[in-house]
Amino acid sequence: MADSAAVPAVLADLGIEAPDLRVFGTVPLFRAEPDQLLPSWRRLRAAHDRTGLWPVILGSDDDIAHLGQRFGRDPDTEVARGLALDAPSRLAEWRAELQEDDPDAPPRGDAAGLEPQDEDDFDLAGKPGWIGLVTAAAGYLVPGLLAWSGAENAGLEPADHVAVLKRWHDLYGAELAGLGLDVIELWVPRPPAGPAAALAAAEEQYWYCPDVVDQGVETLDALAAIQVPSRRWFFWWD
Repeated sequence: MADSAAVPAVLADLGIEAPDLRVFGTVPLFRAEPDQLLPSWRRLRAAHDRTGLWPVILGSDDDIAHLGQRFGRDPDTEVARGLALDAPSRLAEWRAELQEDDPDAPPRGDAAGLEPQDEDDFDLAGKPGWIGLVTAAAGYLVPGLLAWSGAENAGLEPADHVAVLKRWHDLYGAELAGLGLDVIELWVPRPPAGPAAALAAAEEQYWYCPDVVDQGVETLDALAAIQVPSRRWFFWWD
């Protein structure tokens, strides 16, 4: 993890004010207002190659509780497992499990008239909150490095997030922007183009996080129309 002594100099060099800088667990973090969370993330992300620090919007005081919840998991082991996992095979396993319970999953429906969501409307940046700085070669490693447990109620382990996020990074340039108590948000600079590619990506999103449809946009087609073409992808496990 980042050397907290070096973080003030990094922030000052980037022109980021961080009056409430602290360390939670092993993660240096600072508080920011909603209008500064996303701009600060972008500045820090642009400097990642130089600093080695991956910025993550962590949400409110309640959200950062996940930083100390590892449940006996070793971060290095989770990263190694995630990099060794075959993401398409893991997605196929989740698909089989979901369709065993509901052969008609995912729900389909007409998406005519639906528009992509606002790419700057990050849920975790909607209220005063925290940005953490994690020493990481890439954003997709962060759920493993933090042994993130936000989707364990759905049977997903930190290594699973490493594998899936790396796949989407390789395909679409997806980068981890937010990691809350039970939320992951991605910045996706190259979202799938065309209806068939969007629908295929929406299926992967559904197998990874059914709640984004079942308790969100209601149909796979709506997900393909609203979220997939946007540069902001949101996942939430109830």
